[in-house]
Amino acid sequence: MVNGMILFQNETLHFCKTSDIFKMRIRARLSTALRMLAIAALAMVSFNFVAKRFMAENKQNMAGRGSIVVIGGGLAGMSAALEALHQARNTVVTLLEKEARLGGNSAKASSGINGAETRTQAAQGIEDSIKTFAQDTTASGRGRSSKILVDKLTQDSAQAVAWLQDLGVDLRILARLGGHSVARTHRLPEINGRAQPVGWSIVSTLSKHLDKMWSGGSGRLRIVTNAQATALLADAADKGVSGVEFLANGKVERVQANALVLATGGFAGAHAGFLDKYAPQVAALATTNGPFATGDGLQLGTALGADLVDMDQVQVHPTGFVRPSDVDNPTKFLAAEALRGAGGVLLNARGMRFVDELDTRDRVTAAITSNCSAPDTRAHHSSTGTQEGPDAAAFLVLTQEAADRFGHGALAFYERMGLISQAAGMEELAKALRVNEATLRQSVSEASMYFWGVVTPVTHYCMGGLRFDVKARVLQASGQPIRGLFAAGEVTGGLHGANRLAGNSLLECVVFGREAGRQASAFASLVEGSNL
Repeated sequence: MVNGMILFQNETLHFCKTSDIFKMRIRARLSTALRMLAIAALAMVSFNFVAKRFMAENKQNMAGRGSIVVIGGGLAGMSAALEALHQARNTVVTLLEKEARLGGNSAKASSGINGAETRTQAAQGIEDSIKTFAQDTTASGRGRSSKILVDKLTQDSAQAVAWLQDLGVDLRILARLGGHSVARTHRLPEINGRAQPVGWSIVSTLSKHLDKMWSGGSGRLRIVTNAQATALLADAADKGVSGVEFLANGKVERVQANALVLATGGFAGAHAGFLDKYAPQVAALATTNGPFATGDGLQLGTALGADLVDMDQVQVHPTGFVRPSDVDNPTKFLAAEALRGAGGVLLNARGMRFVDELDTRDRVTAAITSNCSAPDTRAHHSSTGTQEGPDAAAFLVLTQEAADRFGHGALAFYERMGLISQAAGMEELAKALRVNEATLRQSVSEASMYFWGVVTPVTHYCMGGLRFDVKARVLQASGQPIRGLFAAGEVTGGLHGANRLAGNSLLECVVFGREAGRQASAFASLVEGSNL
């Protein structure tokens, strides 16, 4: 340590004796280093200023660039939002839903989604064609359907089903429903004996994808529930759409948008409105619709100059369940079309079969009304009086074989709700229905077990709505599109004509929902580009 200290002292002494020239060199080097540090600090300050300015400007641009508002959180609205976000990385979407959660009437769909020439059909050896599908759709519409809209629906059907499958919806089960030439209606298989309702499964899957994007922090998606749209904002220059005003949490908010998609559904859930005005002939019937189906999009669109088409065409589904404990409830649970597709038969109160159950919905409905309305032909539960319940009602009966095809998980769900009952053998079924056993044997094949319920015609779907085209653009009476306004789903009219083909509702939502999303994204980007 002593030597070390001496060495240190010697070095210090040596440094103190350094020449003036050496000192000047040291000072110069220190001065250069200080200048370099000062330059670096100045550069850092400048960089931070530029970066913050760039981020602020970019954030401001993102708030407007490609901005789209989708009103309605059912399948059509969710499909539009997902497709718009997929089309362009700078697209920003605001999704408004007036209920507490997404789904709408789409979540209640139970029969399936149609598709022609799908990979599911190919795997099961089912031959189908887009042409045949289009013919079935047109025939169901009784000549009132728009050909170009039907062509769009059917040509894009396989892609729509594949899109859902790629998102994780297991659409491997096929059924042939009323009005179809072949089995093309897709739904999900049971899991461990429990049904997977097709509508709920589809909207749940899409909702999860949207939630993932919403919570991902990209800032490209905003979902607002309990948001009631009150008015569309118009561009003063060209009368196109420029945004929306809505009420949420007691506050009025306005959102500017370069494009807007209406996906608010139909109007069969509220009698005191469009239904009474345009289709009073069915206004007294019960409905499968939720109370939220009030035609909001029609009011919003027409205020901006949109034209309406086929408003008097409201579909009455032939089979809504009559719950024995609540026969007069104006809202019925749908008896899925697939029940008849699996082999379920319809009987009047005499135990007589009166219709081809695989005919189109309007014809089956007419047959029930004609054959099941008299006191001695109108079906009812033994626990209710003959004068109680709906004006027309029939028995829906499935044999064990038909039940196996339909799926016992779904039947068990109906049983738990008190909508379906069992009868062991023909004799017990005759007693349950209070009909002559000999007559019953002429209508129903022999089986060890039967499943039965009481059904009645119910308002189900609105074929009429906003006039639109194959690009999902909302049209004026002149045929000209309203700038920046698009629509998809039950809010639109012209596609289904006088009678929608079973299974085309979910398909319509996906095909035209995605088309609306694509077109809205392209339009919004074009508008933003012209403003730069």
